[in-house]
Amino acid sequence: MKNRAPYPDPEQILKGLKDFQRNTVEYVFRRLYLDKDASDRFLIADEVGLGKTLVARGLIAKAIDYLSLRVDRIDIIYVCSNADIARQNIQRLNITGKKDFSLASRITLLPLELNNLNQNRINFVSFTPGTSFDLKSGTGIEKERALLYWLLYEEWFFRGKASPLNILQGRSRADRFREYINRFRDIFPIDATLAQVFIEKLRHKIQYEEQQGQPDLFTRFTELCEPFSHHTNNISWEDNQKRNQLIGDLRLLLAKACVSALEPDLIILDEFQRFKHLLEPENELNKIAQELFNFSNTHSSTKVVLLSATPYKMYTLAHEAAEENHYEDFLRTIQFLQSNQNQTDYLRKLLEQYRRELFRLGQNNYDNLLELKSGLESELRRVMVRTERLAASPERNGMLVEIPCSNIKLEPQDLETYLSLQTIARILGHSDTLEYWKSAPYLLNFMDDYELKRSFIQALDDRDQETSLAHAIATSSALLLSRQDIETYAKVDACNARLRGLLEDTIGVGAWKLLWVPPSLPYYKLGGVFSNAKLTQVTKRLVFSSWRIVPKMIASLLSYEAERKMIKSFEQNPQNTPEARERRRPLLRFARSKDNKIRLTGMPVLGLLYPSMVLAIEGDPLSFAIKTDAPGIPALEEVQSRIANRIEALLQALNIEPFEAGAEDESWYWVAPILLDRHFEPQATHDWFSLPDLASTWAGKEHEQEADEPDPSLWAEHIKMAKAVVDAPFLSLGKPPKDLSLVLAHMAIGAPGIVALRTLSRITANPTLLTNSAVRNYAAQTAWSFRTLFNSPEATALIRGLNPKASYWRSVLNYCVNGCLQAVLDEYAHILQESLGLLNQQGEEAEKKNAEETAKEISEAISTALTLRTSVMEVDEIVGDTRGRSTVLMAVSG
Repeated sequence: MKNRAPYPDPEQILKGLKDFQRNTVEYVFRRLYLDKDASDRFLIADEVGLGKTLVARGLIAKAIDYLSLRVDRIDIIYVCSNADIARQNIQRLNITGKKDFSLASRITLLPLELNNLNQNRINFVSFTPGTSFDLKSGTGIEKERALLYWLLYEEWFFRGKASPLNILQGRSRADRFREYINRFRDIFPIDATLAQVFIEKLRHKIQYEEQQGQPDLFTRFTELCEPFSHHTNNISWEDNQKRNQLIGDLRLLLAKACVSALEPDLIILDEFQRFKHLLEPENELNKIAQELFNFSNTHSSTKVVLLSATPYKMYTLAHEAAEENHYEDFLRTIQFLQSNQNQTDYLRKLLEQYRRELFRLGQNNYDNLLELKSGLESELRRVMVRTERLAASPERNGMLVEIPCSNIKLEPQDLETYLSLQTIARILGHSDTLEYWKSAPYLLNFMDDYELKRSFIQALDDRDQETSLAHAIATSSALLLSRQDIETYAKVDACNARLRGLLEDTIGVGAWKLLWVPPSLPYYKLGGVFSNAKLTQVTKRLVFSSWRIVPKMIASLLSYEAERKMIKSFEQNPQNTPEARERRRPLLRFARSKDNKIRLTGMPVLGLLYPSMVLAIEGDPLSFAIKTDAPGIPALEEVQSRIANRIEALLQALNIEPFEAGAEDESWYWVAPILLDRHFEPQATHDWFSLPDLASTWAGKEHEQEADEPDPSLWAEHIKMAKAVVDAPFLSLGKPPKDLSLVLAHMAIGAPGIVALRTLSRITANPTLLTNSAVRNYAAQTAWSFRTLFNSPEATALIRGLNPKASYWRSVLNYCVNGCLQAVLDEYAHILQESLGLLNQQGEEAEKKNAEETAKEISEAISTALTLRTSVMEVDEIVGDTRGRSTVLMAVSG
């Protein structure tokens, strides 16, 4: 018997699941491992949002616990169609707390991702199917070819030869590929186990091809060495094809070697309907996938778990009938799960009998129907399970409340658009466009690969059709988008009843004023724009459509209308052109005064981003909200007044005697938080400001030279000035502002640096982290990411429009306080803790994964969300005139 590995107790993992999730884990585990008629394949088809990934996490925990007594090495494979989603879910599924989940976008790159495959007690591996099982592309990517070079280097005697480099170079530049080869092994250590398996498979294949009298791989390579002996562009088409085929065969062999070396025990196919073709055994392209699914050894066979809320189509629409059949789709899925043709034939027979009995319902004899229903349920439960919201909630209401939409209104211009579209369709000989028209406006602008759009473009080469189309376009005022309207931020009519309703329910209620969704449980009554009762109900919207044009249209027109309102809230006659956007400069800058070249103007901004320990401890709005005597949520004014009184007392302890004469010294706003830290937490303050290269650490990954910062050292100069406050034995400060304690209270409540520090400490349930230098770094980096958000042209216009006369950093601070940024960040971090797999960490290795690492991962996730770049949507600009000419030009629309 094997020794049980020191992995987390599955009971600890299961404790984090809801009852219905735990029930699913127990049932699936029993069907896969314990039942006498156990299945090797199973489908978890829980409804969207019910936590299929968490169920898979629980299943992995139980599978590892079970297998650890039976096998020497456990290999768990996670396959997901999207690499970004895979990175998210990997954290949830990795129950060990180790960094041992390898993510490779291609299965052929596993030798670079896995280390000591045979030495590891457990291997977590993840990759995407599109580039792992579909190897039709021949030469693959440069990284694959470089890996092949070094795998073959000794076996095929590459030393000192140019031809192998020229052959494997592919389409890469010669100098670039050679430089890449020289650096490759220093950057990417190659797993010795997988390298040896590849060589063994290579030798076996060459031997087999020789026995069959076929040109073997090495002979084919040797023959190519002559035409590729020198780097040249004069390679014949035939030799290029031979080269591509050789590399493709080598990649296929490498993929098979990786599959055979993996020895998978459990395979998770997430959202498998996106790559369902891999389940079909007769598909020639799926041989690698089938080898993976069908792997078995003396101990057990591979278990395959499919995750999908929509594993097969429930019905076939009329326009889909020629290409799809939902019934056959269902049976193909069942055939894969059962992996037994006789069982699938039996289920097909039951379904046919059940269908006939349904037609006999009027005969008042239900016994046979109920018996068939029971038989079908029994067969399906052997290989699948599904939980729906109706069953997951006691009220059985699906956790949903139906709210009638009262804003869907049909306007005359909508009908005009339909008539114009129909005119164009008749000219092009196209069918009725009613379904298009109901789904989206401005169809000719937003359509990409649609038959109607292709016909339209082709018709421009026909003089008669072009004249008719130009006339139809020119006489319609609501059919097409206008570049002039977009470039002057003019209001664009929805021209579609559904879009009009969506606009009214979101932009119409003022959601464009929100840079974040209000918290579910604020610590005080929200202020400013967040106090609007309608906006406190704003949440996410899901829009379902079978047309590809709809997401692009909604993203373009809703974001345009929100941007239009934000920009126009501050600018009188704004322009929406690249030149105009360039003129909108960020305001949270680190610069020097134009009048006084010595004075640094960004110190108040630094104060906004500074993770003050004392203000985080003494000015926690949650703590004051809990202690309030009044029922319900306290008023913001009450919380800030109590915090201001507390800070006033702390300032008295500093024993600093400023000059009382003259103008108020606003440097107090940024100096005071540092002074408070220096006085009450002297060691932690000194340690943090003494960190080497604090400027770049604070700015994190996002610190790049920006257009508003011509001198990259300016940020470091601001840090140096802040550090001088810590080191100075005496300070010469002017008269404190009258509102100093109130502004510091606002900073304690809502300044991004302090809020982030408090959140990271709170989520780890470790108050000592407030003085931890590493965690303060992560908080500072999160605050820097908020700077990126508030420096965007749209956010700048919005916040300046709310209070045009105030300094921008004060307006940003007020916005954060009014929107209870602390509650927002606390709630987001709580969600991230689960989604990143940071819950229920147990065992010796998990204990080593300390709170600093948790704070780091949450900080990085928040920063990533804050610094997302907006995508650019491309639409076609179409112009027609009554003289009979129309043109199609590519244009960019926000």
